[in-house]
Amino acid sequence: MLRPVFIAASGLLCARGDSPGAVSEALWAGECSAGNYTLGERSFPYFALPLTETDWLLRAEYAIRQVSAQLGPLGAEIPLFVASSSFQIGYFEQQGAPFAMPIGSASFSRQIAEWMGLRGVRHSFSNACVSGFSALDAARTLIGAGWIDEAIVLGIELANASTLAGFAAMELLSPGVCRPLDARRDGLVLGEAVAAIRLSATPSRWKIAGQASGLDGYSTTGPDPEGGPIAGVMADCLHDAQLTAHDIELIKLQAAGSPGTDLAEAKALRQVFTAARPPLLSLKPALGHTLGASGIAELVALLACLDAERLPATANFRDADADIGLAPGTVRRTAHIRRALLNLIGFGGGLASLIVERNG
Repeated sequence: MLRPVFIAASGLLCARGDSPGAVSEALWAGECSAGNYTLGERSFPYFALPLTETDWLLRAEYAIRQVSAQLGPLGAEIPLFVASSSFQIGYFEQQGAPFAMPIGSASFSRQIAEWMGLRGVRHSFSNACVSGFSALDAARTLIGAGWIDEAIVLGIELANASTLAGFAAMELLSPGVCRPLDARRDGLVLGEAVAAIRLSATPSRWKIAGQASGLDGYSTTGPDPEGGPIAGVMADCLHDAQLTAHDIELIKLQAAGSPGTDLAEAKALRQVFTAARPPLLSLKPALGHTLGASGIAELVALLACLDAERLPATANFRDADADIGLAPGTVRRTAHIRRALLNLIGFGGGLASLIVERNG
Protein backbone atom coordinates (compact mmCIF):
# COMPACT_ATOMS: atom_id res chain seq x y z
CA MET A 1 0.00 0.00 0.00
CA LEU A 2 1.71 3.17 -1.21
CA ARG A 3 -0.57 5.67 0.53
CA PRO A 4 -3.18 5.51 3.30
CA VAL A 5 -6.89 5.37 2.56
CA PHE A 6 -9.43 7.34 4.59
CA ILE A 7 -13.19 7.24 5.15
CA ALA A 8 -14.39 10.66 4.06
CA ALA A 9 -18.16 10.20 4.48
CA SER A 10 -20.79 7.56 5.15
CA GLY A 11 -24.49 6.90 4.74
CA LEU A 12 -26.86 4.31 6.19
CA LEU A 13 -30.48 3.21 6.03
CA CYS A 14 -31.45 0.16 8.06
CA ALA A 15 -34.04 -1.08 10.54
CA ARG A 16 -32.62 1.16 13.27
CA GLY A 17 -32.75 4.46 11.41
CA ASP A 18 -32.26 6.58 8.31
CA SER A 19 -28.77 7.97 8.97
CA PRO A 20 -25.58 6.92 10.78
CA GLY A 21 -26.36 9.30 13.64
CA ALA A 22 -29.92 8.03 14.04
CA VAL A 23 -28.69 4.43 14.07
CA SER A 24 -26.06 5.28 16.68
CA GLU A 25 -28.72 6.86 18.89
CA ALA A 26 -30.99 3.82 18.52
CA LEU A 27 -28.17 1.41 19.37
CA TRP A 28 -27.29 3.48 22.44
CA ALA A 29 -30.95 3.38 23.50
CA GLY A 30 -30.91 -0.41 23.21
CA GLU A 31 -33.48 -0.65 20.44
CA CYS A 32 -33.51 -4.16 18.93
CA SER A 33 -37.11 -4.93 17.97
CA ALA A 34 -37.79 -6.68 14.67
CA GLY A 35 -40.81 -7.23 12.49
CA ASN A 36 -41.79 -10.43 10.69
CA TYR A 37 -41.48 -11.88 7.21
CA THR A 38 -44.11 -14.46 6.26
CA LEU A 39 -43.02 -17.18 3.89
CA GLY A 40 -45.79 -19.62 3.01
CA GLU A 41 -47.11 -20.99 6.28
CA ARG A 42 -44.06 -19.90 8.28
CA SER A 43 -43.17 -16.54 9.76
CA PHE A 44 -39.69 -15.41 10.72
CA PRO A 45 -38.40 -12.38 12.62
CA TYR A 46 -36.98 -9.88 10.14
CA PHE A 47 -35.32 -6.44 10.30
CA ALA A 48 -36.93 -4.44 7.49
CA LEU A 49 -36.13 -0.92 6.33
CA PRO A 50 -38.42 1.79 7.77
CA LEU A 51 -40.11 2.44 4.41
CA THR A 52 -43.79 2.33 3.48
CA GLU A 53 -43.26 1.88 -0.28
CA THR A 54 -44.12 -1.66 -1.44
CA ASP A 55 -43.01 -1.56 -5.08
CA TRP A 56 -39.56 -3.20 -5.00
CA LEU A 57 -37.83 -0.99 -7.56
CA LEU A 58 -39.26 2.27 -6.21
CA ARG A 59 -38.28 1.18 -2.71
CA ALA A 60 -34.73 0.47 -3.87
CA GLU A 61 -34.50 3.82 -5.65
CA TYR A 62 -35.72 5.73 -2.60
CA ALA A 63 -33.23 3.95 -0.33
CA ILE A 64 -30.28 4.47 -2.68
CA ARG A 65 -31.04 8.16 -3.22
CA GLN A 66 -31.41 8.73 0.52
CA VAL A 67 -28.09 7.08 1.37
CA SER A 68 -26.32 8.77 -1.54
CA ALA A 69 -27.42 12.20 -0.31
CA GLN A 70 -25.72 11.51 3.03
CA LEU A 71 -22.34 11.26 1.28
CA GLY A 72 -22.36 14.89 0.15
CA PRO A 73 -21.89 16.13 -3.42
CA LEU A 74 -20.41 13.41 -5.62
CA GLY A 75 -18.29 13.90 -8.70
CA ALA A 76 -19.92 12.09 -11.61
CA GLU A 77 -16.76 10.12 -12.44
CA ILE A 78 -16.20 8.59 -8.98
CA PRO A 79 -15.89 4.79 -9.33
CA LEU A 80 -18.66 2.78 -7.69
CA PHE A 81 -18.14 -0.57 -5.95
CA VAL A 82 -21.42 -2.38 -5.23
CA ALA A 83 -21.73 -5.30 -2.82
CA SER A 84 -24.81 -7.51 -2.51
CA SER A 85 -25.79 -11.12 -1.99
CA SER A 86 -29.06 -10.83 -3.87
CA PHE A 87 -28.92 -7.71 -6.06
CA GLN A 88 -32.43 -7.33 -7.62
CA ILE A 89 -33.83 -10.82 -6.96
CA GLY A 90 -36.73 -9.24 -5.07
CA TYR A 91 -37.64 -7.25 -8.19
CA PHE A 92 -37.68 -10.42 -10.30
CA GLU A 93 -39.98 -12.08 -7.77
CA GLN A 94 -42.39 -9.16 -7.84
CA GLN A 95 -42.67 -9.30 -11.65
CA GLY A 96 -44.13 -12.78 -11.63
CA ALA A 97 -43.63 -15.21 -14.50
CA PRO A 98 -42.73 -14.85 -17.24
CA PHE A 99 -40.31 -11.92 -17.19
CA ALA A 100 -37.17 -11.02 -19.11
CA MET A 101 -33.94 -11.71 -17.25
CA PRO A 102 -31.08 -9.23 -17.71
CA ILE A 103 -27.76 -10.37 -19.13
CA GLY A 104 -26.42 -10.46 -15.57
CA SER A 105 -27.57 -9.49 -12.12
CA ALA A 106 -24.72 -6.98 -12.04
CA SER A 107 -26.81 -4.84 -14.38
CA PHE A 108 -28.44 -3.57 -11.20
CA SER A 109 -25.18 -1.76 -10.41
CA ARG A 110 -25.73 0.34 -13.54
CA GLN A 111 -29.17 1.33 -12.25
CA ILE A 112 -27.74 2.17 -8.82
CA ALA A 113 -25.11 4.38 -10.43
CA GLU A 114 -27.78 6.26 -12.37
CA TRP A 115 -29.78 6.90 -9.19
CA MET A 116 -26.60 8.25 -7.56
CA GLY A 117 -25.71 10.42 -10.54
CA LEU A 118 -22.50 8.48 -11.21
CA ARG A 119 -21.23 7.64 -14.67
CA GLY A 120 -17.78 6.32 -13.77
CA VAL A 121 -16.55 2.75 -13.69
CA ARG A 122 -18.79 0.30 -11.80
CA HIS A 123 -17.72 -2.90 -10.06
CA SER A 124 -20.01 -5.59 -8.58
CA PHE A 125 -19.22 -8.01 -5.76
CA SER A 126 -21.35 -10.93 -4.63
CA ASN A 127 -19.57 -13.43 -2.42
CA ALA A 128 -22.07 -13.84 0.40
CA CYS A 129 -21.59 -12.06 3.72
CA VAL A 130 -18.06 -10.82 2.96
CA SER A 131 -19.17 -8.97 -0.20
CA GLY A 132 -18.92 -5.55 1.44
CA PHE A 133 -15.35 -6.01 2.63
CA SER A 134 -14.35 -7.51 -0.74
CA ALA A 135 -15.64 -4.39 -2.47
CA LEU A 136 -13.90 -2.18 0.07
CA ASP A 137 -10.64 -4.10 -0.36
CA ALA A 138 -10.71 -3.58 -4.13
CA ALA A 139 -11.40 0.14 -3.78
CA ARG A 140 -8.77 0.57 -1.08
CA THR A 141 -6.16 -1.22 -3.15
CA LEU A 142 -6.73 1.01 -6.17
CA ILE A 143 -6.64 4.20 -4.08
CA GLY A 144 -3.60 3.03 -2.17
CA ALA A 145 -1.75 2.27 -5.40
CA GLY A 146 -2.58 5.70 -6.81
CA TRP A 147 -4.81 4.47 -9.63
CA ILE A 148 -7.83 6.40 -8.31
CA ASP A 149 -8.19 9.09 -5.65
CA GLU A 150 -11.61 8.24 -4.27
CA ALA A 151 -14.38 5.67 -4.52
CA ILE A 152 -17.89 4.91 -3.31
CA VAL A 153 -18.42 1.49 -1.74
CA LEU A 154 -22.09 0.62 -1.38
CA GLY A 155 -23.68 -2.42 0.25
CA ILE A 156 -27.30 -3.25 -0.51
CA GLU A 157 -29.52 -6.09 0.66
CA LEU A 158 -33.26 -5.82 0.15
CA ALA A 159 -36.00 -8.26 1.09
CA ASN A 160 -36.69 -11.22 -1.16
CA ALA A 161 -38.32 -14.58 -0.59
CA SER A 162 -35.59 -16.55 -2.37
CA THR A 163 -32.90 -15.67 0.16
CA LEU A 164 -35.13 -16.23 3.16
CA ALA A 165 -36.37 -19.55 1.77
CA GLY A 166 -32.82 -20.76 1.25
CA PHE A 167 -31.79 -20.06 4.82
CA ALA A 168 -35.06 -21.46 6.15
CA ALA A 169 -34.62 -24.69 4.17
CA MET A 170 -31.24 -25.20 5.82
CA GLU A 171 -32.80 -24.51 9.25
CA LEU A 172 -30.35 -21.67 9.85
CA LEU A 173 -32.91 -19.10 10.99
CA SER A 174 -33.87 -18.38 14.57
CA PRO A 175 -37.59 -18.48 15.37
CA GLY A 176 -37.04 -15.78 17.99
CA VAL A 177 -34.09 -13.42 18.42
CA CYS A 178 -30.40 -13.26 17.56
CA ARG A 179 -28.35 -14.28 20.62
CA PRO A 180 -24.65 -13.90 19.78
CA LEU A 181 -22.31 -16.11 21.85
CA ASP A 182 -25.23 -17.05 24.11
CA ALA A 183 -25.75 -20.65 25.27
CA ARG A 184 -29.31 -20.45 23.87
CA ARG A 185 -28.34 -19.15 20.42
CA ASP A 186 -30.38 -20.90 17.76
CA GLY A 187 -29.78 -19.20 14.44
CA LEU A 188 -29.75 -16.04 12.37
CA VAL A 189 -32.26 -13.23 12.04
CA LEU A 190 -32.00 -11.62 8.61
CA GLY A 191 -32.58 -8.01 7.64
CA GLU A 192 -32.26 -5.26 5.06
CA ALA A 193 -29.75 -2.45 4.76
CA VAL A 194 -28.36 0.07 2.32
CA ALA A 195 -25.06 1.60 3.37
CA ALA A 196 -22.21 3.46 1.70
CA ILE A 197 -18.81 4.87 2.48
CA ARG A 198 -16.76 7.35 0.52
CA LEU A 199 -13.10 6.37 0.46
CA SER A 200 -10.45 8.96 -0.30
CA ALA A 201 -6.70 9.53 -0.36
CA THR A 202 -7.35 12.87 1.36
CA PRO A 203 -6.82 12.65 5.14
CA SER A 204 -9.97 12.41 7.23
CA ARG A 205 -10.99 11.32 10.75
CA TRP A 206 -10.80 7.55 10.15
CA LYS A 207 -8.48 5.51 8.01
CA ILE A 208 -8.42 1.86 6.95
CA ALA A 209 -5.35 0.70 8.85
CA GLY A 210 -5.42 -2.93 7.76
CA GLN A 211 -7.45 -5.50 5.89
CA ALA A 212 -7.20 -9.19 5.09
CA SER A 213 -9.37 -11.88 3.56
CA GLY A 214 -9.24 -15.64 3.23
CA LEU A 215 -11.14 -18.84 2.58
CA ASP A 216 -12.17 -21.56 4.99
CA GLY A 217 -12.65 -24.79 3.04
CA TYR A 218 -13.74 -26.89 6.00
CA SER A 219 -17.38 -27.03 4.92
CA THR A 220 -19.76 -25.41 2.46
CA THR A 221 -22.05 -24.37 5.29
CA GLY A 222 -19.78 -23.53 8.22
CA PRO A 223 -16.22 -22.69 9.32
CA ASP A 224 -13.55 -24.92 10.82
CA PRO A 225 -14.88 -25.49 14.36
CA GLU A 226 -11.39 -24.90 15.79
CA GLY A 227 -11.28 -21.41 14.28
CA GLY A 228 -7.84 -21.70 12.70
CA PRO A 229 -8.61 -20.02 9.36
CA ILE A 230 -10.48 -17.19 11.09
CA ALA A 231 -7.53 -16.65 13.42
CA GLY A 232 -5.18 -16.59 10.43
CA VAL A 233 -7.13 -13.83 8.71
CA MET A 234 -7.20 -11.71 11.87
CA ALA A 235 -3.44 -12.18 12.25
CA ASP A 236 -2.91 -11.19 8.61
CA CYS A 237 -5.03 -8.08 9.16
CA LEU A 238 -2.93 -7.06 12.17
CA HIS A 239 0.22 -7.62 10.11
CA ASP A 240 -1.13 -5.48 7.26
CA ALA A 241 -1.83 -2.68 9.76
CA GLN A 242 1.60 -3.16 11.40
CA LEU A 243 -0.16 -3.56 14.74
CA THR A 244 -0.27 -6.17 17.49
CA ALA A 245 -3.26 -7.66 19.28
CA HIS A 246 -2.51 -5.32 22.21
CA ASP A 247 -3.23 -2.30 19.99
CA ILE A 248 -6.86 -3.27 19.35
CA GLU A 249 -9.35 -1.65 21.74
CA LEU A 250 -12.63 -3.10 20.43
CA ILE A 251 -13.73 -6.05 18.31
CA LYS A 252 -16.91 -5.92 16.24
CA LEU A 253 -17.80 -9.59 16.01
CA GLN A 254 -19.36 -11.47 13.15
CA ALA A 255 -21.39 -13.26 15.85
CA ALA A 256 -24.88 -13.67 14.44
CA GLY A 257 -26.23 -16.33 16.78
CA SER A 258 -25.14 -19.33 14.72
CA PRO A 259 -24.28 -22.28 17.00
CA GLY A 260 -21.21 -23.32 15.01
CA THR A 261 -19.90 -20.04 13.62
CA ASP A 262 -20.06 -18.18 16.94
CA LEU A 263 -18.04 -20.96 18.58
CA ALA A 264 -15.42 -20.98 15.81
CA GLU A 265 -15.02 -17.19 16.01
CA ALA A 266 -14.60 -17.38 19.78
CA LYS A 267 -11.88 -20.01 19.46
CA ALA A 268 -10.14 -17.87 16.86
CA LEU A 269 -10.23 -14.85 19.16
CA ARG A 270 -8.56 -16.83 21.93
CA GLN A 271 -5.79 -17.83 19.53
CA VAL A 272 -5.02 -14.28 18.41
CA PHE A 273 -5.78 -12.35 21.59
CA THR A 274 -3.88 -14.59 23.97
CA ALA A 275 -3.56 -12.05 26.78
CA ALA A 276 -6.24 -9.55 27.77
CA ARG A 277 -8.97 -9.41 25.13
CA PRO A 278 -10.58 -6.11 24.16
CA PRO A 279 -14.32 -5.58 24.60
CA LEU A 280 -16.55 -7.50 22.19
CA LEU A 281 -19.59 -6.15 20.38
CA SER A 282 -22.14 -7.68 18.02
CA LEU A 283 -24.50 -5.40 16.12
CA LYS A 284 -26.63 -8.11 14.51
CA PRO A 285 -29.16 -8.42 17.37
CA ALA A 286 -30.15 -4.81 16.62
CA LEU A 287 -29.60 -4.55 12.86
CA GLY A 288 -30.22 -8.10 11.70
CA HIS A 289 -27.83 -10.07 9.53
CA THR A 290 -27.87 -8.01 6.34
CA LEU A 291 -25.76 -10.50 4.38
CA GLY A 292 -23.96 -8.84 1.44
CA ALA A 293 -24.56 -5.38 2.91
CA SER A 294 -23.48 -6.31 6.45
CA GLY A 295 -19.81 -5.33 6.13
CA ILE A 296 -20.54 -1.76 5.05
CA ALA A 297 -23.67 -1.34 7.18
CA GLU A 298 -21.95 -2.49 10.36
CA LEU A 299 -18.82 -0.47 9.60
CA VAL A 300 -20.88 2.71 9.17
CA ALA A 301 -22.93 2.00 12.31
CA LEU A 302 -19.82 1.28 14.37
CA LEU A 303 -18.02 4.42 13.24
CA ALA A 304 -21.07 6.51 14.15
CA CYS A 305 -20.95 5.02 17.65
CA LEU A 306 -17.20 5.62 17.93
CA ASP A 307 -17.59 9.22 16.74
CA ALA A 308 -20.09 9.72 19.56
CA GLU A 309 -17.68 7.93 21.93
CA ARG A 310 -20.53 5.66 23.05
CA LEU A 311 -20.37 1.88 22.86
CA PRO A 312 -23.80 0.23 22.83
CA ALA A 313 -24.56 -3.00 24.63
CA THR A 314 -24.91 -6.26 22.72
CA ALA A 315 -28.59 -7.13 22.95
CA ASN A 316 -30.09 -10.50 23.89
CA PHE A 317 -27.05 -12.01 25.61
CA ARG A 318 -27.95 -13.63 28.92
CA ASP A 319 -26.51 -17.13 29.43
CA ALA A 320 -22.79 -17.72 28.98
CA ASP A 321 -21.73 -20.76 26.96
CA ALA A 322 -18.98 -22.70 28.71
CA ASP A 323 -17.62 -23.92 25.37
CA ILE A 324 -17.26 -20.35 24.10
CA GLY A 325 -15.85 -18.84 27.27
CA LEU A 326 -16.35 -15.27 26.02
CA ALA A 327 -19.11 -12.72 26.48
CA PRO A 328 -19.93 -9.53 24.58
CA GLY A 329 -20.43 -6.27 26.43
CA THR A 330 -23.95 -6.14 27.82
CA VAL A 331 -23.76 -2.71 29.47
CA ARG A 332 -23.44 0.41 27.36
CA ARG A 333 -20.54 2.70 28.18
CA THR A 334 -18.68 5.74 26.96
CA ALA A 335 -15.20 5.23 25.56
CA HIS A 336 -12.67 6.86 23.27
CA ILE A 337 -11.64 4.11 20.87
CA ARG A 338 -8.67 4.65 18.56
CA ARG A 339 -8.51 1.26 16.86
CA ALA A 340 -11.19 -1.34 16.27
CA LEU A 341 -11.16 -4.66 14.43
CA LEU A 342 -14.21 -5.88 12.51
CA ASN A 343 -14.81 -9.51 11.52
CA LEU A 344 -16.91 -11.02 8.75
CA ILE A 345 -17.47 -14.76 8.30
CA GLY A 346 -19.41 -15.67 5.19
CA PHE A 347 -21.55 -18.61 4.15
CA GLY A 348 -19.46 -20.77 1.84
CA GLY A 349 -16.12 -20.07 3.53
CA GLY A 350 -15.40 -16.39 2.93
CA LEU A 351 -13.49 -14.66 5.73
CA ALA A 352 -12.52 -11.01 6.16
CA SER A 353 -11.14 -8.72 8.84
CA LEU A 354 -10.73 -4.96 8.83
CA ILE A 355 -9.05 -2.49 11.20
CA VAL A 356 -10.11 1.15 11.40
CA GLU A 357 -7.95 3.71 13.15
CA ARG A 358 -8.43 7.32 14.13
CA ASN A 359 -6.24 9.67 12.14
CA GLY A 360 -4.29 11.70 14.65
